Amino acid sequence: MIDAAMLVETYLSMKEYVPSKDRQAAADQLLSYLVDAGLNDEELEEIGSTDNFLKRAFDETVLGNDLNGDDEDD
Repeated sequence: MIDAAMLVETYLSMKEYVPSKDRQAAADQLLSYLVDAGLNDEELEEIGSTDNFLKRAFDETVLGNDLNGDDEDD
């Protein structure tokens, strides 16, 4: 079983190595992998609340909201 808290901690430590311009794509890909891995909605929501990049990825990937607008940086 994948631990959501461990994933959040790992994401936050690795995020600093991803250029700002690529962080949304990285968050989108991560959420997509986690959906495919079978995480439940509660775990995905917990991960999606980590920062603005993952929130947007959660909204688009899990909730199906198409968010067209300015990217928010953390």
